[in-house]
Amino acid sequence: MKIKEFIKLNIMPFFLTSLLCLVGLTLRLSEKGNIALSPKQKKAPCLFAFWHSRILTAVYYYRNRNIHTLVSLNKDGEFINRVMQKLGYTNVRGSTSKDGFRALLALKQLLKDGKYVAITPDGPRGPGQKAQLGAVTLAKISGVPVTPFAFDAKNKWVLNSWDNFIIPKPFTRGVFVLGKELFVPADADEKLLEEKRQELEEELNRLQEEAGSLCRSSW
Repeated sequence: MKIKEFIKLNIMPFFLTSLLCLVGLTLRLSEKGNIALSPKQKKAPCLFAFWHSRILTAVYYYRNRNIHTLVSLNKDGEFINRVMQKLGYTNVRGSTSKDGFRALLALKQLLKDGKYVAITPDGPRGPGQKAQLGAVTLAKISGVPVTPFAFDAKNKWVLNSWDNFIIPKPFTRGVFVLGKELFVPADADEKLLEEKRQELEEELNRLQEEAGSLCRSSW
């Protein structure tokens, strides 16, 4: 292993996790909406979905709950995998575009075993805030409804990335908004799956607007 790769995969995850937890301690975070569906309250099995751009604060806030996530197989995915492991996550390696079916079966088994699973329907490459079929397909084959949530921060940096990735500024307020569960019948055909995909996308964007509105208010 080259020195740069060794530093990236063995040293940087430690520093990034430490920095994230340090900044996280300064944040004033809360939950709104259907908070009974929160990963902090609802009993597993649960299938959570949120936009990729909100992953940084989400993995901090819901850390150490043995939530299983989907992480890509590339080198960047390995870096993310090691960071998330330090925050108490267990990851399935794969994506909706590569090894997607194998990954879905692995996530289905986790839900069957009574675990928490969280995925980003627009990841890992976008387009941003456009849901792919992975989440609703997983809901169909597992029988577990999708629980969508959104996050926004009052003061944040927005990166010039495909998903407009956000980084909350230290000492700011932030809010997670939990939405309604989305059920997908086991006999759903392609037409119904597409309808459910659109429903999930619309609900996530509605929740995102609500979170942004809360952050812009005097709350």
